[in-house]
Amino acid sequence: MASTLLLGIAAPAWAQADPATPVVTADDPAAPGEDETIVVTGSRLGGLQLQQSSPIAVVTAKEIALSGQVNVENILKDLPQLVPSSTGASNNPGGGVATADLRGLGANRTLVLVDGRRYVSYDSNQIVDLNTIPAGLIQRVDIVSGGRSAVYGSDAIAGVVNFVMKKDFSGVEANANYRINEAGDGGTFNGNVLIGGNFADGRGNATLYLDYTKRDGILQSARDYSSQAQVDDGEGGLINGGSGSIEGTRFTINKVARKFETDGGYSAYDAATDAYNYAPYNYLQVPQKRFLMSAQTHYEVSPAFNVYAEGQLINNRVDNKLAPTPYTGSVQLDADSSFLSASSQAMLQSLDTDGDGYVTSTIARRLTEVGDRVSSIDNTAYRAVLGADGDIGGGWNYDAYYSYSKTRSVETQTGNVSNSRVLQALKTTYDANGNLVCSDTSNGCVPLNIFGAGNISAAAAAFITIPVQNTSSITEQVASASISNKNLFDLGAGPAGVVFGTEYRKEFGSYNPDYALSSGDVVGFNAGEGLSGGYDVKEAYTEVAVPLLADLPFVHRLEVNGAYRYSYYSTAAKSVNTYSGGAMWSPIRDLSFRGQYSRAVRAPTVADLYSGSAQDFPAATDPCATAAALTNANLSASCVASGLSVGDLGQDYYGGSSQIQSITGGNSNLREETSDTYSVGVVLQPSFVPGFSLTVDYYKIKIANYISSAGTQNLITACYGDAGNNYTAYDSSYCALLPRDANSGAITDAVNTLSNTGGVKTRGVDFEARYATTLGFGAFGTDSSRLDLRVSGTRLIDFNFNPVAAIPGLTIDCAGKFGLSCGNPYSKWRLSARTTYETGPLTVSLLYRYLSPVDDDSASTYSVEHIKAYNYFDLTTAFAVKPGFTWSVGVNNLFNKQPPILGDNQEQANTYPSTYDPYGRAFFVSTSVKF
Repeated sequence: MASTLLLGIAAPAWAQADPATPVVTADDPAAPGEDETIVVTGSRLGGLQLQQSSPIAVVTAKEIALSGQVNVENILKDLPQLVPSSTGASNNPGGGVATADLRGLGANRTLVLVDGRRYVSYDSNQIVDLNTIPAGLIQRVDIVSGGRSAVYGSDAIAGVVNFVMKKDFSGVEANANYRINEAGDGGTFNGNVLIGGNFADGRGNATLYLDYTKRDGILQSARDYSSQAQVDDGEGGLINGGSGSIEGTRFTINKVARKFETDGGYSAYDAATDAYNYAPYNYLQVPQKRFLMSAQTHYEVSPAFNVYAEGQLINNRVDNKLAPTPYTGSVQLDADSSFLSASSQAMLQSLDTDGDGYVTSTIARRLTEVGDRVSSIDNTAYRAVLGADGDIGGGWNYDAYYSYSKTRSVETQTGNVSNSRVLQALKTTYDANGNLVCSDTSNGCVPLNIFGAGNISAAAAAFITIPVQNTSSITEQVASASISNKNLFDLGAGPAGVVFGTEYRKEFGSYNPDYALSSGDVVGFNAGEGLSGGYDVKEAYTEVAVPLLADLPFVHRLEVNGAYRYSYYSTAAKSVNTYSGGAMWSPIRDLSFRGQYSRAVRAPTVADLYSGSAQDFPAATDPCATAAALTNANLSASCVASGLSVGDLGQDYYGGSSQIQSITGGNSNLREETSDTYSVGVVLQPSFVPGFSLTVDYYKIKIANYISSAGTQNLITACYGDAGNNYTAYDSSYCALLPRDANSGAITDAVNTLSNTGGVKTRGVDFEARYATTLGFGAFGTDSSRLDLRVSGTRLIDFNFNPVAAIPGLTIDCAGKFGLSCGNPYSKWRLSARTTYETGPLTVSLLYRYLSPVDDDSASTYSVEHIKAYNYFDLTTAFAVKPGFTWSVGVNNLFNKQPPILGDNQEQANTYPSTYDPYGRAFFVSTSVKF
């Protein structure tokens, strides 16, 4: 029997709900038998979902199909336990990847597995790109929140997302899906085929899966809310804004800002009217082309020796697009250049105090004549697994495998310029014939006319343009072996199980920018140094589960479990211990209580340890450039101490821009993160309501030595304080990390490298209710039908992050907040509910999603301090035309809910496009055919 594919609806009946719940009917031939164990994530010993001491959420293949989504990212982002991370809407930063982020603790703290094994990472951050997972092969997705390092190793601090793939497929199944927005853009096509067959009298199986996806790009100009960069007007509203790097050149001399006009003249610069609107050139949805091939096979030579192998090859190509290069820096302006008007020449000559013919100025020029900046990323990943398992007698089984995975990414950038060539082309003189030429004519230098919009000649644009390319790779090798016995002994309450295992893992990553990027000569995309390094880890682990009591008064079932893992890293982490323990107590058959404690770790990744310095431009606010610097004595004194004069206070040094140039990088002395996770919960399966289950679980997570950069805004707050503490410096030593440009007064190259920060504490409650029942009526010639209901949710109580370890007072509570410190909204309530009705060949399903209101996290007042609650509805209808042929149509964002408009001091596109749907109503159609 064929299982459901991503784009088809022809599923076995038991896939309609969690296969481990009582929804499964006894007469369903696909249902597991009473003595059959479904191996769910969270334990290598298996067990039913609702009989685990930790909460486990399950997404079935049918729910994936009903979503109508092509990429896994769009399926997982609707789960309450997950906070949106990188998606197809992530353009700056972006990279075309999609990641999973449990609890909002970071994608690097969520371990993504495929069939319980580590999968291929996309770069030296060692994070899995969800685009590389063969969605059409997914049987279900298990989400285990809470530390799982004792079971699976490093990175499982927030939990584990495990994709369980289909096995033993026989036949041919072809699927196609196309979706498009109501606006007529963003078309996405996916086609895949699954071919499989059994051999050797069913002792072997081979399966091949091919998948192709093409997604069209959408520019921010395509939506009214994102086509214009918007900023606060200082009076509680939003006005048109943009960048201080303008087409005509903004120049600052002695902290006085002016702009050049097209005729070479100059005038006063006004950020309110002169700022450059960069928004329409950016992608709102990045274009993507992806080819994926996956193959797997197994053959049972004997019960003691079953060999298996699998492999994946993925090529993913995406583009990121930004507005033309903003050039900012200190330059020498030729005071008598023929590009200048007489008035501009006179003005500059009056400022030429040393008489050398040049005036030093800080300029901000949008190099539109060079063209848009485009980053084209060609990412190729492959993975191979070879292993064997079997029964070695006495109830003991073994499993041993070796896996090798590698991702190689080639990024080609266009639209960048060479800083050295800009400086060369700006310094001009006159030749013997009176023609303006470069003072240094090497390399075919052409004078650069930045004195007015559109004045750069094609020859000059070609001279300063620089082609840029970089390559990166990440390689992972894993050798793992374990033995287990799921029937070691029985105390009268059921068989006890134990696992012993060992694992060796080696990671090596590299980043190789070309000379322009590594030297810092490139202007456009962020420059950065190279990376090359790796580490290995040797581990031994054990896990045990022991049923203690059963069928006694007030003890229908009592089981305890424990796990321990010892790891030895070749890095500064060295010896690391992780462990966990839990219990499941059912006083009666219908009611169970569960609890779990876990100590987990995250070792620094290759990127954390070895990344070189790189430029970044995060959103941040310099309080010295605000009106508060004129009225608050503490702030005024701190600003003057940083090198500003009293007359500089309250001036806009950034030309209307909300970004501050910063430097990021790794740290080879980083220690491992450690976390303590506690969870307690209740499971209700009332026998008097067949088909119903309810789980409620409280969790608490504390992470120490949290690896993160402090954040430019937090460095500024540490140095200058904030409105909440009357702008009293928390620690003035941080001011040394915030150097200022002598000409403009702006903070430049803020030092924002990685460190072990103060940590994170979060707690909340997860809950899920499911109900499935057969109705005594139907249609299409049937006299019955089926109704499935599911409600899942998370209540976030606290999310406290201390970005600077030495300053506990900077702790930020992000629960119910969004903004410069917290980033994407941390809604206190996140809900997902699905109702599915089936009768005969017809399936109708409605998905409801809810995000509670959130408030700005800063003491500063912005035009948008509050985002209201958001409600989304998705509707899908599927029809089994005939056996083996299913057709479905659907609509996402049924009521065309528009995202909140916040201004460009937030993530991008004036909103949070990974949290709130930025595209509007979308339609999809899909077909599935099985031969």
